[in-house]
Amino acid sequence: MRTWSSAEVLTPAEVNLLHDQALAILAEIGVHVGHPLLLGLLGDLGAQVDHKTRVVRFPRAWMEQFLSEASDEYDEDDSLIVSCTLPYGKRREYAGGMETTAGTYPQYFLGFEGRCRPHTLQTAADMTRLADALPNIDRLGVMGSPSDVPPLLGPLYMRLVAWKHAERKLSGCGEVRDARLIPYIFEMGRIFADYKGEPASRYTFAEVELLSPLRFGAVEAEIFVRFWEAGYKAGIGFMPTAGASAPVTLAATATVMIAESLFVSVLYRACYGLRKLYLQANSSILDMRSGYFPFSRPERALLMLAVGQMARHYRAGLWASAVHSDSKGVDIEAGYGASFNAIPAVMAGTLGLECYGLVSNAEANSPVQLVVDDEYLGAIKRFCASFEVNGETLAWDLLRERGIGGNFLDAEHTARHFRCEHWQPGLFSREPLNAWLSGEQKLAADLAREKAEAILGDYHPRGMDEETEKALREVIGRARRELLA
Repeated sequence: MRTWSSAEVLTPAEVNLLHDQALAILAEIGVHVGHPLLLGLLGDLGAQVDHKTRVVRFPRAWMEQFLSEASDEYDEDDSLIVSCTLPYGKRREYAGGMETTAGTYPQYFLGFEGRCRPHTLQTAADMTRLADALPNIDRLGVMGSPSDVPPLLGPLYMRLVAWKHAERKLSGCGEVRDARLIPYIFEMGRIFADYKGEPASRYTFAEVELLSPLRFGAVEAEIFVRFWEAGYKAGIGFMPTAGASAPVTLAATATVMIAESLFVSVLYRACYGLRKLYLQANSSILDMRSGYFPFSRPERALLMLAVGQMARHYRAGLWASAVHSDSKGVDIEAGYGASFNAIPAVMAGTLGLECYGLVSNAEANSPVQLVVDDEYLGAIKRFCASFEVNGETLAWDLLRERGIGGNFLDAEHTARHFRCEHWQPGLFSREPLNAWLSGEQKLAADLAREKAEAILGDYHPRGMDEETEKALREVIGRARRELLA
C-alpha cells in the first residue's frame, strides 16, 4: 500500500493541457531576469534573450529537450539539504518518510498568556530550543525574526540564534535582505562550520523569491549570483496568488507554478549542474473581501494535488508547502488548517512539510501550537508509512486459529506488531469520557502548554562554545559599525 505520492486527480487530457500552457508561458511570455550574468548564461544555452527588457523566453522545442534530459535520480549533493526550495532527494530517507521543518521567519510571538507581541532575540531563542527538543521535527528554519535588533542586521542575528540554541538538529537561516550582508554571512558560515568540523556549505546558504508572476528581480538575482559564484547554494521560491499575481482560476494558477518551477530548474541546472527537475506547489488565493492571502483553504490543497501529479509526469521531485493556519490562536481553526493541507501534500508526493508552530499564516508562532503540531507530525509520519500487505501482516493462521468471536489481544502477533502498526499519541486523547471526567479534565492544548513549559525550563542546548560565539558576535559588531555608521 502507498499513501505518499499516490493521488491521481487529473485526466491525461488535463495533464496535457497544463503542460502545453506552462510551456507556452515560458515560450511566449517569458521570465524577467534581473542580472546580466544570468541573461548571458541563459542565452548561451539557447534561450531567447531580450537584453533591453531583460526578458528570457524558452522556445518549446528547447524546453522539451531540457525536460527529456532530466534525470530520474536525485543529484548526490548533500549541500542541498539547507533549503526546501532545493531538490535534496534524501529528505524522506533521513527523516523516516517525511522531512518536517519548524518555523519560517515569523515576526510575532504568541506567548503562553495568549498575547501576541513582536519577536525578540529571547523569544526566538526559546522557540529554537523548544523545536530542537521535540521528537517529530527534523529540521529548524528561523523560529523568530527579532525586533530588538537593527532590521538590516536581522539575518546575522537570526543565524546566531539558530546555531547557538540548537544542537540536535540542523538549524539555520537563509534570509539575506540586503546584498551588503553577504560578506558577513560568508564569514559567519565559515566560523561556525569550522567549529562543527563540517563544510561551510551546510551553514552558508540563501533563500530568495521569484516574484510571481515570472519576475526574478535584480536584488534577488544579485544575491543568487553572489552565492553561486562563491560556491554556495541559493534556493529560489515563489508563491503566486490566485486572483492577484495569477489568474483567479486554479488551472491557470497551476500553470504559472509549473512554469516558474521549470524556470527555476533551468537555473539550477545551468548554475549548479542539477539534473533532477523540481516542482514547487506553493500558492495562495486572494480573499476578495479583505485582500488577505489565506493559506489554509481547500484551493491550496487542490493545487498541490494537481502539481504533484504533474511532478510525476515530469519525473520531478516535489515540494508542497502545506502546514499553514490562518487562525490567530491555538484553536479549532488552527488544527483544521494544518490537517486539511498536510494530508493532500503527502498524497501529492511532497518530500517534506514545513512551517510547524505557526499561526496567522506565517506571521506568528506559538510554543503551544508547536507542541501540538509535533504531536500531529507523529500521526502524519505514520500516515506516510501506510502498511504492508504480506503473509505476516495478513495473519491468516491467527485468524483461522481464533476464528469467529476470537480475541486477539493476548496473541504474540499483537505484541510483535502493535507498536509499529498503531500510532501511539502522547497528547491527544487515549481514554473514554468517564476516565477523563474523573481526572484533571485537560485538553490537548493544556497538555501542550505544560510540555512546552517543562522543556523550556529544563532543556538548554549549547550549539557552540564561547569562543565561537565570541567570533560570530565580533562579525556582527563589525557589520554594525561598517553598515550602520
